[in-house]
Amino acid sequence: MGQVDWRYAWPFSNRWVAFGRTGQGEDAGPALVIALRSMPVAEQLPAEASWLERLVAVTGWVPRTAGQVDWAAVESRLGTPLPSDYKALVETFGDGMLDGFHCVFMPDDLIKSAESAAGLGQAPWEPHPPFPALGGLVPWMGNEHDQSFHWIAEGPDPDRWPVYVTGAEPEAGDRFDCTATEYLFRHLTDPQHPIPMPVDFRAHWFMDCSGNVELDTAME
Repeated sequence: MGQVDWRYAWPFSNRWVAFGRTGQGEDAGPALVIALRSMPVAEQLPAEASWLERLVAVTGWVPRTAGQVDWAAVESRLGTPLPSDYKALVETFGDGMLDGFHCVFMPDDLIKSAESAAGLGQAPWEPHPPFPALGGLVPWMGNEHDQSFHWIAEGPDPDRWPVYVTGAEPEAGDRFDCTATEYLFRHLTDPQHPIPMPVDFRAHWFMDCSGNVELDTAME
């Protein structure tokens, strides 16, 4: 096939997909390669790695430079500080979907979801009151199964807010005393997790929805 100028590469399930061009001028043509990618075993990741670093490792994601988020403006609009690991998650992955299934809300969407929930005047999931009341729910992620993922804003330190998972029906959800990034990592990788991933997911990846696709250095 000769020399290939690879333009784009991204992980999808347990494969790498890459697109480029061969040749020049009239001899130029498209090139596509699909290759197996190595996937780290969760138990073999360094013990000192943060939950965010573990998510990056198991998804094969290569963090890219993204625009800075004005977190002061976001938190002022919400009327509350946000967990530091959520802010790092947004800045590391950007706009997209984990496994093409979970959508972590970007700041604007988080604000809209929180304001919409507050506008209802009554929390659909008892015993939690509407946000911004103490113990109210702040939504930070949704998925294809109409599950919603929240923090319980039960104290002044957002880094200690637990995760609360609800379904489509107005029934009590499940509480997890951990951060968002810890929850995501365990949810993706632990087959015995109380809320398991669909059985079809054998590997994990991040689907970039920002439109700013670049060549992943892992493919070079």
